[in-house]
Amino acid sequence: MMKEIIEFTISREADNLHEEFFVVPHELSALYIDVPVPEECRYMGFVILRDETGTIRFQKLLGYGEQKLAVGTDGAHTAIGGVPGRIAPGKWTLGLGIFTEYVSQRLGDSSVSLEVIVTDEVSEITEPIGERIWVEDGSFHIAPEKYGWSRIYRQESGWYKGDFHTHTRLSDGKETIRNATKKAETMEMDFYVPTEHNLMHTGWCDTDICILPGIEITTDKGHFNLFGITDMPEKLLEIVMYNGTSQMERYVEETIKEANAKGWIVSLNHPFLTIWKWKYGKTSLNDFQCVEIINDPTYQDATPSNEQAICFLDELWKDGHKVWGVGGSDSHNLIEERYEGATLPSVAGDPGTYVFCEGLSPENLMKQVRSGRVCVTRFCRVIPKIAAEGQQYLPGDEIKAAEEKIMLTYEADVFGLEEKPDVFLVKNGERLPVKVSEKAFGVYTVREETELDSRTWTWVRLELRKKNGAFLGYVNPVYCGAAVSLCSTVEEIWAKMGEREYDKRNLI
Repeated sequence: MMKEIIEFTISREADNLHEEFFVVPHELSALYIDVPVPEECRYMGFVILRDETGTIRFQKLLGYGEQKLAVGTDGAHTAIGGVPGRIAPGKWTLGLGIFTEYVSQRLGDSSVSLEVIVTDEVSEITEPIGERIWVEDGSFHIAPEKYGWSRIYRQESGWYKGDFHTHTRLSDGKETIRNATKKAETMEMDFYVPTEHNLMHTGWCDTDICILPGIEITTDKGHFNLFGITDMPEKLLEIVMYNGTSQMERYVEETIKEANAKGWIVSLNHPFLTIWKWKYGKTSLNDFQCVEIINDPTYQDATPSNEQAICFLDELWKDGHKVWGVGGSDSHNLIEERYEGATLPSVAGDPGTYVFCEGLSPENLMKQVRSGRVCVTRFCRVIPKIAAEGQQYLPGDEIKAAEEKIMLTYEADVFGLEEKPDVFLVKNGERLPVKVSEKAFGVYTVREETELDSRTWTWVRLELRKKNGAFLGYVNPVYCGAAVSLCSTVEEIWAKMGEREYDKRNLI
């Protein structure tokens, strides 16, 4: 029997990534990894396993639940975050990566030692990878023939509900992928995007929900999501190793460039949320396609940061940048848990992000998000109907007409609310109240006309609020005309927000 005990230390002084080698003496059917994690160290570190060629075969954050891990020749003997394949003899490497922001918050100046056991003795796996394995054997590359980018989950054209920011036990979430899937079904979601902290899923349990591979790149200067990933980002370990240093920013820039080159969607996460706000002021406004305008609305500090994110996106549009708003629950908790002061749970699907697709597939979902066919809502569903000069349009569309003056008719039906909402047509940043009529119980409708000038940059979006001003819905803009942008970086947009007397303290 093979058995190795490898010691690691978690502390402020420890390396961000500490790796030790061990020898696999002969061909094995599986390697089992047991990591006893003290309660105070949960979420502070993650394990990385490399095979004899140096290829990463396993990665997982030491979070919720027992850490009985494994990597084997098939999915049944591989835990989530692992890549099934040959367990060949030779020198393998086990590493411990550290999330520096969690160490600072929870451990302070203390240190904790971990003894990790690596063995071929068969033991129970906490959570197998699932029935659908996405990756090639021995590689973190998502194989198109295994994943199915063009697979049609729903044939109909329409608005499909999902969540673009979620967590499971692969990182610091508390739900297994199976429980997360059940909750997604309960929330009537059609698609679901798992976005773990610097980790990627390599498969999923069997489900009729469209699961889109994603990842949350997590640094001490901000987080961003990548949707539709096909590989582990090339500089991911460098980001981990150099987090908190000046070098890290270069690797973040390279990762964003890689994402854009490979056709992944880049979305800035919770850009004004307390210690997790976006601090990369030099980020080019051409480098990201989405901004998370509503993040975990039940969290204590969510409301002011989400309102600032909406204002930030409006400033982008005023300056002529076609960037789309998306929502993310950022859900980590069990359904019975509540944040301090919250009356509702933090659950995947709140907010719901709706995407219009002509048939739901991962490929179509990516295409339509890039085109801005997106609405973000809480507690309701919004069906916009936009028309101009006899043509029908969707959010994200450019309004084109032969005439200079264009009469735009904006209608929308709102489903699921017991109280009549306040609705605004936001035109070039100005909020204009719209009359709301009750169509049936729980169904409201609006209709408004506004004139556009095709010679000037003009954009129009719809916004819904409760009577007390709380957020209910955001429909991405339609637009016409050509824009001359004056800003090229995030910090220049921050400056514009400062000129308009938004709270500068939250932009530092």
